[in-house]
Order: sequence, then structure tokens, then C-alpha cells
Amino acid sequence: MNKTNRRDILKSVGVLGATLTVGTQFAPSVKGTSVPSNSWTTSRGNAGRTGATTDNGPRSDVTTEWSFDMDGGMHTTEPVVDNGMFYLAVSTAHTPSASNGYVAAYDVAEQTTVWKRKNIARPGTPTIGNGTIYFATFGSEDANGTGFFALDSSNGETKWHKSASAGISDSLFTDGRLYVNMSAGAAHLDPSTGDVIWSTEGINSSACYADGKLFYAEGIALSADDGSVLWDVSTDEDQLQSATNGLVYSVKTGNAGPAVMARSVDDGSVEWSHSLSVDDSFWNATLAVANGHVFFRAGNSVRALDAKTGTEAWVHEVDAELTNAPAVGNNTLYIAGRTTLDQDDGDAVVTAIDTASGDRQWDYSFGSWNFDEYGPAAKTPVIADGRVYTTTYPMGSTLDWMYTEYADFHILGSSSKPTTTDGKTTETTTNTTSETSTVNATTSKSAPGQSTTQKTTSSTEMSKTTTTKSTTGTTGTATMTASNGQPGFGVLTTIGGLAGLGAYLRSRVERKE
Repeated sequence: MNKTNRRDILKSVGVLGATLTVGTQFAPSVKGTSVPSNSWTTSRGNAGRTGATTDNGPRSDVTTEWSFDMDGGMHTTEPVVDNGMFYLAVSTAHTPSASNGYVAAYDVAEQTTVWKRKNIARPGTPTIGNGTIYFATFGSEDANGTGFFALDSSNGETKWHKSASAGISDSLFTDGRLYVNMSAGAAHLDPSTGDVIWSTEGINSSACYADGKLFYAEGIALSADDGSVLWDVSTDEDQLQSATNGLVYSVKTGNAGPAVMARSVDDGSVEWSHSLSVDDSFWNATLAVANGHVFFRAGNSVRALDAKTGTEAWVHEVDAELTNAPAVGNNTLYIAGRTTLDQDDGDAVVTAIDTASGDRQWDYSFGSWNFDEYGPAAKTPVIADGRVYTTTYPMGSTLDWMYTEYADFHILGSSSKPTTTDGKTTETTTNTTSETSTVNATTSKSAPGQSTTQKTTSSTEMSKTTTTKSTTGTTGTATMTASNGQPGFGVLTTIGGLAGLGAYLRSRVERKE
């Protein structure tokens, strides 16, 4: 029995809509942090890493536009979207002994695969800029399949490639420039050739960008022009993460936290700090910043702070198992997870929340699959061109192979499409069959306070074959444990135990059928 039949993705979609009036407030863009409309071009959406866009997501008549089995997983990566195309960095093997994957481009409107670059090591989340898709790979010793790649985003052909020994990762493209981390430190590369323009030693973390400055997670700000150090607060133990509107936002975890902080982009001075009365294991320390608020997930709630003062604006409690970080599309926040707290039950779910009021707009459950041990959970949504792009995974599994064996990709859109006739805008509605699922939620509010370039042999496949359409599935819950970015490492013996063994034996039986 082949893999698709084993997975047996079921046709069951659900939507619960509670349409609310959406406000018009949105944060002005900062130089270098905004991206063209209908785009989400890098990890967390833009150079500021704000997890936000002025694009809208789906309306309350949300429906599944396209779903397919990726033949791999995206537990450590996110989709990127640009100019009517989306790009996936997929792991097909992610274990201590194997690391393989592919990067592929898809046409959103045509629902077709445009090209697929295979025979590479496990890829990281790409960055798109100037007609090029940049990405690093991890975990394999094949010289032609590892390192850092720059591919033509239209056809997947190699523009340039750097070997794994250069240690290039964490790419960021803004204002026509490409910034990366290298084994030698932070660097600015020529985006057309990969040649080093400047590098600064002693920095080994990801960056966000605003106002001509690069802010590295470890607490160091560099000039984007020449790499000189502008300020250094690395001894303060907070991790710089998102930059916009004259502030860079950071988080503290472990013994130093948990806390959310805001610093001046000019000198790194602390503007405010908000301590959290939650254990580190119950919050996701990835921020979204938009519309005058800083958003994050704590347990199964979403919290909003005033972006200028740090005072709590609202808390939205959801009766579901939330996962990962929120994302913002225009005036709506999107958070994903699983509909139930039971590990082997439920569906993947995305919840939409008004960013100003904290009120729920709609919930949508989807993604069912025929796998008893773990129901699917949805990862952090990516928002672009009126759609939500997300993947599902078996949350709670401590077996690495499950994250590539059981994973699907989904695009959520609106069933009614605006059309223009004789200068008048109308809506065309497509009837869809759906099942309704309810996710209870409550909102509490508080008033805001005052190297060498290498040529490689291309293994890119160009195609126009339509990927199989399917719909949605069921989900399940559990706490995700990770080590070095890989689910399950270090905990198989203590946590996997009998549950993991049972899942493995069942999969072996299914494969023999």
C-alpha cells in the first residue's frame, strides 16, 4: 500500500464564523521592513521579523482551497510567498543518521508544481529577493547537496552555491542587500555572486533589520552599511527578535525570564520590560508586532501588549491546544493548533482574532488524517494574498520520522471571491460542504497604559503537473519536545517509550498491507 493510501486524507472541513467589524488601524511601515503586497518573503514575513503583513487573510467564509501530501515535513521551516508563487522547504529525512529534503515552487492560482530542487540536505526556511531564492541546508555530507544555495526563483536553476564549510545560514534580504551568518560571523554578501562585502566576527545568531541597522539575537546592533558595532547589550541576556517603528523587541527566557522587552533602535536602551507570570514551558517566545501591539502565545491563550508602553491590552483564552507563534494579516491575528487537548483526537485549527479588541472572528478546523496515535496540529500561519498558508504535523510525537511521514500542506482562503463588473465590486460565492466545529474562547481586556563560489550540477525538475487536491483532517495534542531544532532527540528513551514503540509497530504493519 503506498504512502498516500496509508495517510488517507479525509474530506472533512469545518468553519465557525463570528464576523466582526474590523478596525482600520495599522502600524506604519519602517524602511526596509515592509515587503510588496501579497508577499511573505522570509522567516517571520519581512526583514523586521515582525510576523506581520498588511495583506488580509481569509474572511469568515473560510474554506480549504488546496491541500496535499508533501512527502515530507516542515516542522522547522515555514512557507514563503511572492508574486503569485509559494515556496516550500521540505525535509524528507530528519533523523540522527539521515538529513534529506527538497525546495519546490508552486503556482497559487493554477495549483501546480512549477519546479522542484531535489537531492539536497534538509533545507532551512528560504529568503526571496531580486528574483532569487536563498536557503541553507543542514546535516548531510554530500558536497553537491549541502551548503548555501541561490536559485532562480522562476525555474530553480542554480545562480551560485557556497560549500557547507562556509557555514552560511539565517539569510535576510532587504534594500537590495543580502545579510547572513557565516562561520566567521555576521556578513553582507553580494546577492548576485555570494562574494563577501563585509563581515564582523564574534556574532552567531539571526538578525532583524530596521532603519539601516541589523539587530542580532544575542544583543548586538550593527551598521547595515559597513558592519560596524553600534551598540552591545549581550550581557543583559534578552534575545533581540523584531524591529519596527523605532523599537527592537526582545524576549528573556530561562532563569532570566520570562519577559518581553522593548529597546531603542538608536542605542539599545530599555524602553520597557513586561514580566510574565508563566513558566517557560507554557509560552512561545516568538513575537508578532503590528497595529500598536506586541503579540505572543502563553499556554493556550494569546496575549497583547501595548507596543509603546508594554502594558497588557488584552488576553484571549482559547479552548484548544495552541502551537507555535501568532501571525498578523492587516487587522487580524491568526493562531494555530489542535481543536482538543487529547493527543490522539481533534483536528488542526486556525483561529482568527481582531488585533484591536482581542475578540474572536472565526475558527476553522481542517486537516484530518487516518493515524490513531497523534492527531494533526497546524503550525504558525503565513498570511499573504487573502490566504493562510500552513502545514500540519503530529504534535506530541517523540519519533523524528513521524514528522516527515505524517505532514500535509494547506491553503485556506475565502469561499466568496470579489469580482469587478462595470466598475462595481460584487462577490461570487462558491457553495462548499462543511462540518461545523466549535472552539470556545474568552477575551479579557485591560486599558493600555500611558568565500569561494562553486558551480554545481542542477537536479531541478520543471513541471506543470497539478498536485492532487485533497481536504482536511483530524488533530491531536501533546507537549512538543525538541533538541537542536529536531523533535524528539534526547527524549526518546524517557518519553517515547511504549507510545513511540506502538506507533512504530503499527506503521510497520501498515506498510506491509
